[in-house]
Amino acid sequence: MRVAIVGAGVTGLVAGRELARRGFAVTLVERWPDVAGQASAFEVAPGVWIERYYHHLFPSDREMVALHDELLPGQLEWHPSTVGIWSRGHVYPFVTPKDLLTYSPLPIPDRLRLGFVVLRLVGRTDWERMDDIGALEWLRRTCGERAVSSVWLPLMLGKFGDDAERIPLAWLWSKFVLRRGKGARAGRESLGYPRGSFRAICVALADDLRRREATIELDREVIEVRADGDQFVLHCAAPGAYRSAIGSSPAEAGRELRADIVLLTTPTTGTAAITEWPADYRKRLDEWTYRAAVVLLLELRRPYSDVYWMNVADMDVPFLGMVEHTNLVPAERYPARYLYVSNYVAPDDPLAKLGPDALLQHYLVALKLMNPSFVEDDVLRYWAFREDAAQPVPRTGNRHRLLPFETPRPRMYVANTTQIYPEDRGTNYSVRLGRDVANFIAERNR
Repeated sequence: MRVAIVGAGVTGLVAGRELARRGFAVTLVERWPDVAGQASAFEVAPGVWIERYYHHLFPSDREMVALHDELLPGQLEWHPSTVGIWSRGHVYPFVTPKDLLTYSPLPIPDRLRLGFVVLRLVGRTDWERMDDIGALEWLRRTCGERAVSSVWLPLMLGKFGDDAERIPLAWLWSKFVLRRGKGARAGRESLGYPRGSFRAICVALADDLRRREATIELDREVIEVRADGDQFVLHCAAPGAYRSAIGSSPAEAGRELRADIVLLTTPTTGTAAITEWPADYRKRLDEWTYRAAVVLLLELRRPYSDVYWMNVADMDVPFLGMVEHTNLVPAERYPARYLYVSNYVAPDDPLAKLGPDALLQHYLVALKLMNPSFVEDDVLRYWAFREDAAQPVPRTGNRHRLLPFETPRPRMYVANTTQIYPEDRGTNYSVRLGRDVANFIAERNR
């Protein structure tokens, strides 16, 4: 049977590989002119790749680690990481409960209380119960208002905006337990990063798919999927549609594809628009919202700080965090130093419409405040990237909102980041999602 997979990110590539292994005729159709989806990268020098959006692995990310061991043995490396939080004009270490005890913006009794609460949270396993409890509500009750105002509220507002009060405790719990596992030891943790960027594993998956006689169609945006008897017809836009807003380009005659089965790995916003759905299912798709990632990547002549991952707990700073890539991966592998300045906003937020020049100017005052020695001449080049569907917004009782793989349309399936829960979305869980949906499709279409 012919399977068309819309999207050649990690989930689509893994699902395609699993289905090709089982004898399905697989075609992946990707809007972008390269594979990898949200793990896509670009060259900062010939043969030197860096992601548009920062990525790393935790030791507990076993699915992606195993995939590297299989397809790119020896290419996944582990580097010591540093994590800090900017608050009240200073950077504080922020990895272990012990670090909380030295967090001077809070009085000592509040630090002790906060450290105890984190240990208590990590020790829990009843995630379904936590799914019915608002994270900030629980933190106020257990940590106290001062801890919430000083630590949690700025981070949650920065991540989720007006939805911050509705984020379930299960989501926060997963950040501590499932993603980090036991990676933090003695105030340090090791994080994984593959040589050649995360694009390398996606290219390896694509190469493996082609060896299995699968087809990968790049720069081919699917505009509409229609049923035609027992088959589906995928209507595609002309080449170059990726330069325009998603779904805004017309379909071009002669670029149709046919399939017996369709798997949509697109966000729910794109899934809702790509075909006609029954009203109740369309409502379920539309109920999902996302926060857009707005990332300014700076190429610097010298290090900005000595921290890899910097959370910002300061409402006066116009960004959520900074990720200094070359404080994790050895800088000598790159022509310069690289710093991501990160924000999550509503897709229609004015910030999401700023170009690279305007975004840099918008951030300069805060960048100089946080590092007085920083000057604009330290910036060699810079790029701005935006992903409208970067962060699905979970809400209390989120497990009841999760979409099954099967849709009301026979032989049409969905697999996207909204279905990763209670874990947060990430490349590791996208690998698992791809395998799970492929197994489901194969079982249903023997």
